[in-house]
Amino acid sequence: MIIASMTEKYRRSERDELFQKAERELQYAAQIYRIGERFEGLEPELSKITMLDVTQIPGCHYGAKNVFVPMIRELEDRRIASIDSRIVVSPDTAILVEPSTGNGWVAFSDAAEMLGYEHMVVMPDGLPDARYNHPLGREVEMIRTPKEEYVEGLPRKLNELMNQNRQRIREGKKIFVTPNHAAGRAHITAEKMSDLGRRLLENIGDSRDPITLIVSMGNGASVCGVGGYVKKNIHESKLVVTESFAYGGGYDWYAKRNGLSSYRELFGIDLGDSRLMAKFSAYGTNAPIGMEMPLQTRAIEGDLIDEYVLFTDNEVLQAFKDLKSNDDHLKNALELSNYSLLPQALAETYGNSTLANIAEAKRFGNKGERVVALAYDSRKNY
Repeated sequence: MIIASMTEKYRRSERDELFQKAERELQYAAQIYRIGERFEGLEPELSKITMLDVTQIPGCHYGAKNVFVPMIRELEDRRIASIDSRIVVSPDTAILVEPSTGNGWVAFSDAAEMLGYEHMVVMPDGLPDARYNHPLGREVEMIRTPKEEYVEGLPRKLNELMNQNRQRIREGKKIFVTPNHAAGRAHITAEKMSDLGRRLLENIGDSRDPITLIVSMGNGASVCGVGGYVKKNIHESKLVVTESFAYGGGYDWYAKRNGLSSYRELFGIDLGDSRLMAKFSAYGTNAPIGMEMPLQTRAIEGDLIDEYVLFTDNEVLQAFKDLKSNDDHLKNALELSNYSLLPQALAETYGNSTLANIAEAKRFGNKGERVVALAYDSRKNY
């Protein structure tokens, strides 16, 4: 018994050292710069925009510190209950599975690989090929759900895998376990994302003038993590949240809670109209549907958001025009920020979700405000 206890303690010590190593090595620096420092000949309202750029960080918007390392640690520290067994999660007992729409899975895979786990990623089909490839060329097992289901297909596939665990235990196989960062461990995601807010304020200068911060809705992590930190530490700062006109579900949720015009009142169509969603390409910024997102709920039902805006692009806008909407609805759509109108140099550098934030930041730059836009992805992801 004493020997067994000492062996377990030794193994725990080894795991502690490995987790500490992963924390150290899977940590990256965000880039903070004004667009005018990298691109010449831009309009002043574009040149002055400050970018909080995480496009070079594996897993992009999940922060400078890999959020999956503490999530996996939390999984190991608790036991997975089943009808006839209690299993300690470890590389010997579990295969890690994570849903993603194309950015976060890289951070997940890097953490799982370093910590010794077999792992797989569940993603919607129909995304740009680059989103299914690890930037270092490492082979990662992918399970693709139907394109037309987009995010809705992810929880279905996760549940399907988890429902196999009882039989897998009987057969002596490893069970499926998921960190499910956006739904199950949102507190860790928000905590790690707040570090980006701290780094931003350390690098933006000594001025305590208010900031207008432009972030994508996504799963709510940027809103609660980065946005929450900035608003807490710089008085009268504003948080502006963006979402694609192609869907509009997050906007509609926010609008109803704040007495604003509904999506249908503005545009005369239902949320997530299939004809617009067919042209959707700003992956990750679309408020996910079919999945519970605790940070989305916290963001939309709390008091963090000052303005919730929809953006568009030429293809989504043309799909809307083809619906032959009335003049008022078309006018509302034409007034949305359109990232297709940004200079070509920016379009060749940034991904669509980032371009959408820049397009919206330009609007506030025209008002003379100190504006920061979060850059989530580069053109390489498209």
